[in-house]
Amino acid sequence: MCEITIQVSCPYCHSMKVVKNGVKVTGKQNFLCRACGKQFQHTYERTGCRPQVKQLVLGMLVRNSGIRDIEQVTGVHRQTVLKWLNQKAESLQVSPRLKAYTTVQLDEAWTFVKESKKRKRWLFYAYAPETGEVLAWSWGNRSQHTVRRLYKQLEHLKIACFCTDDWPAFTKVLPPERHLVGKAYTKNIEGVNLCLRTRNRRIVRKTACFSKKERNHYNAMKLIFYYRNHHTL
Repeated sequence: MCEITIQVSCPYCHSMKVVKNGVKVTGKQNFLCRACGKQFQHTYERTGCRPQVKQLVLGMLVRNSGIRDIEQVTGVHRQTVLKWLNQKAESLQVSPRLKAYTTVQLDEAWTFVKESKKRKRWLFYAYAPETGEVLAWSWGNRSQHTVRRLYKQLEHLKIACFCTDDWPAFTKVLPPERHLVGKAYTKNIEGVNLCLRTRNRRIVRKTACFSKKERNHYNAMKLIFYYRNHHTL
């Protein structure tokens, strides 16, 4: 008679410090990781319950995969994918690493919600080339009101210079003594725009990919910004 020993590792932190922690109502053995404190099962009946699958879904969300594409590849229902998207994005906090920056570049990107491109949602955001991070952003129309909301998020920082293109809304809001205007000063953020478009098809002008709800739209971009700043979710 031979005895087979199965060694269980934590699917979250991969630690081997795992102990039994009761039984689920389904009769499945429950485990507890003493390293990270999370509970899990060795096997799951539903695909969406597996921690590895959820991490895969989140990774695909920041790698230009559509909701239905993710559903097709992973087997997780699209409504669950959207639920995870919103839960994760709303649990994250994007905040500047420093208190002072030499240069901050501002730019805008055109997006839309639902299938009608008349429902425009302009994205204005601030980028710091010296740290490579997105500092803040605001949604709205292409007016000074949206720029002002963005600027208010930056007022607590010491920023030596703001760089933008010649869109009039920037000139009306930013302090003139610290404002440089011209494409020559926004090369870095233009490169970021390209990167964002390759990571999220919602901000590509000629696209068939869009969000049906504003909450999904805004949280999808928040997830991209957080991932760009921290390289992890």
